Order: sequence, then structure tokens, then C-alpha cells
Amino acid sequence: MKIAIIGAHSTGKTTLVQKLKEKLENLGKKVMVIREYARSCPFPVHEGTTIEAQKWIMQNQIEKENEVDHSDKILITDRATVDNFAYLHRIADEKTSKEYEDIAFNHGKTYNFIFKTHKLDIAAKDDGFRTTDDDFRNLIDNLINQFLEKNQVEFIPLQATTDYDVHVSDILERINN
Repeated sequence: MKIAIIGAHSTGKTTLVQKLKEKLENLGKKVMVIREYARSCPFPVHEGTTIEAQKWIMQNQIEKENEVDHSDKILITDRATVDNFAYLHRIADEKTSKEYEDIAFNHGKTYNFIFKTHKLDIAAKDDGFRTTDDDFRNLIDNLINQFLEKNQVEFIPLQATTDYDVHVSDILERINN
């Protein structure tokens, strides 16, 4: 099983992924997590990103997911190609955007479940890496929503709460049905 946790940056994806992994392991499941690639990108990210950076992030995400045999475990991705694309689209020319939209959303079909975090009206915490600019976060969240709808992606929106136990329970209920 392959589960993607998507959403704008600073919406709790990484914390949720860790709590979900812990819960699944406590239930006796084998779990593997693929962390987001933005933090290891050798190029600028955030508002000052480049097309090279966004291509690098998406290509590395796809390569890592494709090389992992998850036939005997649950694979959880902290971010996925469908939300990586929002960052790329923001800076790409029309041709590049269309090319990578096709790549992102075709690859998006490899996820059994896609869960989207809800961007709350809570200031992003400065972790020394991610931008805390709320306008930028809103833009990315809106782009993700726009492209999910445009590409008719089946996803499950998570509740608008910071209670990760609620999110984990919702996810477990969905994946166990």
C-alpha cells in the first residue's frame, strides 16, 4: 500500500507522517517513509526557487518511490508529486508546466490513498528551512487545490485540526475499509 500525505508547507505533514508510522508499527505493520526532497535539494527553494530545483525535487521523489519495493509494507510519502507540482508550476513556463503536470499526475495514480492536510490560519513556525510567508503558503495551497480539481484526483481532505490523533484515526479508518 502506498499513502501520500500532501499539502502546502508547514501544515503538519511531517509530524503526521511520523505519528501515522508509529501507530501502524504499533499495530504490527511494516512501514517505510519517504521524506520530502526539498530539504536536500542543492538548489534554492521557496520563493526564490528555480525550475532546476523543482525538477530535481520531483525527479528524485519519483526515482526513490520507484526503487522501493513496498509489496510487503506500507509506504508513506511526506509529500508527493501532486503537491510538488504546485511549486514547479508557480515558476515554470507553459510548456514545462504542462510537461511536468502530466508527469506529476500520471505518477500520482500510483498512490493507493492521497490525504491532504488543511492549511489553518496558524502562523508557520520558523524551523530554519521553510519560509513562513503566509501569502506564499496560501498560494501553494490554492495551486494544489486547483490542480487536484483540474486533474480529478481522488483525495481525502483531512479535518481542519491540529490534533494529529484525529488525523491518524481518520487515515486508519479509510485504509482499513
